[in-house]
Amino acid sequence: MNQRLLYFFFCLSAVFFLFNPAKFPADDGFFYPQIAFNIANGKGSYFNDLYLTNGYHPLWMIVCTIADCLNPFSKQDVIYILWAIQLAFVLLSFKKLEIFFSDNLTGKIIGFFCISILFFSFGTLYLIEAHLNLFCFCLILWFLAKQKNNDWLFGVLFSLVFLSRLDNVFLLAPLGIYYLIYRKWDYKVFLKSGIVILLICGAYLLSNFYWFGSLVPISGRIKSSFPNLQPHIFLSVISKFFLGINIISVLILILVKTVKFRSLKLFFAIGSLIQILYNIGFQSQIGQWYYVAQTLVLIFLVGDLISLLIKNRNSNYLIYPTLILGILISCGIGYFKMSSNFSLQFTLMDENSEISERNQEDVQVFAENIKKNLPSNSRIFTYDFPGKFAFYSDMNIIPADGLVANKTFFEDLSTMKFDQFLRKNNINYVNLPSAFIKDDDYSFIGIFVKVRNGKPTYFIKNSMTKEKVDSLDLNNYKVMKTYKNPIKTWQKEYDSITIYQLKY
Repeated sequence: MNQRLLYFFFCLSAVFFLFNPAKFPADDGFFYPQIAFNIANGKGSYFNDLYLTNGYHPLWMIVCTIADCLNPFSKQDVIYILWAIQLAFVLLSFKKLEIFFSDNLTGKIIGFFCISILFFSFGTLYLIEAHLNLFCFCLILWFLAKQKNNDWLFGVLFSLVFLSRLDNVFLLAPLGIYYLIYRKWDYKVFLKSGIVILLICGAYLLSNFYWFGSLVPISGRIKSSFPNLQPHIFLSVISKFFLGINIISVLILILVKTVKFRSLKLFFAIGSLIQILYNIGFQSQIGQWYYVAQTLVLIFLVGDLISLLIKNRNSNYLIYPTLILGILISCGIGYFKMSSNFSLQFTLMDENSEISERNQEDVQVFAENIKKNLPSNSRIFTYDFPGKFAFYSDMNIIPADGLVANKTFFEDLSTMKFDQFLRKNNINYVNLPSAFIKDDDYSFIGIFVKVRNGKPTYFIKNSMTKEKVDSLDLNNYKVMKTYKNPIKTWQKEYDSITIYQLKY
């Protein structure tokens, strides 16, 4: 079968993004084009106009900034350029993965459609670092599978994988050991590769320390509880799935010695297992983009199982039905994502939710309404969805979670009354959840809400220390307007959100 045509079928579901781009990416994906826009326009590494930030993975931010510099259209149109770049990264990844699927066309079709469904159809990974992360993994795996002996290049590839996502360090350690084994522990490997890694990764980490007082980005410090386990470890459907796949893969690779590239796959799967266990145990707010390595483990497992269990894996009786089924599933999911409130976890698998038609993205509609009704460049403190809010409103959005802030934000929150903090920074508006469906306690990353007799009491949290630092006296605010909850699909506990204005 013609390879170009095959790649076209694999990526066909990506086209649905173009018809309704706001519906696909997670809110975190919009952090990148928002910050990149400010960098490209000479404003610096800022999400808003208050806080210099490093709350992102650096390699993808470089790509986004280049895309913004090349964008001849409006700010919002850059997402189409980023879509094309991410599509290219997946196509290049397919090319590098070919080496693992020689003489196994059925396994390749199923495996590559798994990537297509996760990276295109569900859409949560658009605008975020995942597609670049996938490509960087495929580059280093291709390099190791080809048994190339270029220590300088290995150092570069190692650094690219690390800078594409910093928790990849858990996979880089076993991959580094694998490289050293087939290079027979030559001390020159440490010297050559180590110099490159220190120059690239070391420079990034030291810049973080110099500008922000810590080696890791602010977002990583907030989300990670290491060395203490998360107080409440929750395994989502996707976490259970990939954890199970990883364990099965490791066991098969240990027990079955006829698997192609067995040692490389085993080292990679072990690193992937360590990574997912770390994220489950020590990370909060885990998104789909945390599972890029585990997706690769999945497609390797698919290929290995088909090689072991099916003799005629290149038969047309298998290839064409598999291809047609892959197209139908991937495009079907993409269509539902484009035109409805479809979500694997929050509608399809939630018995209390229904999939319903929704042609417009509610946060985009809300943000554009705010843009029309509040003064331009207003500063707004928001409890959630800051990415889409900032990108589509062109307002200066201050996220309560602090993921794109710096230490000044947390110092001010902890040392001032919240009203004083708002006045000092000329933040005139606050966006809060309202109309909670029952009396209970509700915890967000940056705020805490206690609802009694239908009346909410709001507390501001320092997301770095996880402590409540102040409560809100709503008598000091006036209600501007109440809107229906634009993220009701994911947060069903309240029916509306309210914009408050601070009284002076």
